[in-house]
Amino acid sequence: MVGAFVRHGCRFVVVGSVARSWRGDDVVPHDLDLVVDGGPERRPAIVAALRDVGASVQRGGVCERVEAGSPMPWTWGFRVRTPFVPVDVIVRFADGSTVDDVLPTATTVTLPDGSVVHVAATRAAA
Repeated sequence: MVGAFVRHGCRFVVVGSVARSWRGDDVVPHDLDLVVDGGPERRPAIVAALRDVGASVQRGGVCERVEAGSPMPWTWGFRVRTPFVPVDVIVRFADGSTVDDVLPTATTVTLPDGSVVHVAATRAAA
């Protein structure tokens, strides 16, 4: 899943329970949270990555497959369903912070395929 974002050159940070798990906390993730650079010039890559993994987004009570040119709610973020896991695509947190605010606190993790991704646990372990 994350590999599609890497392949398409998306600028993102893995946050939430997956980030905490990858950093060694004893948690079981149930979804994937990604803080993305949702700037207009970056959106096509995000949509392409979501399309490649077979993601669907809820619109008007209907779940529609993500395709090139699919309109997305870019202001704050959105949730998509994939065959693997639900994904929260976060453009801006409630406090207004963005990927630019999260990146300085991120560490890197090397995935089994050799991809290097940024991760930031956005909340402390309970």
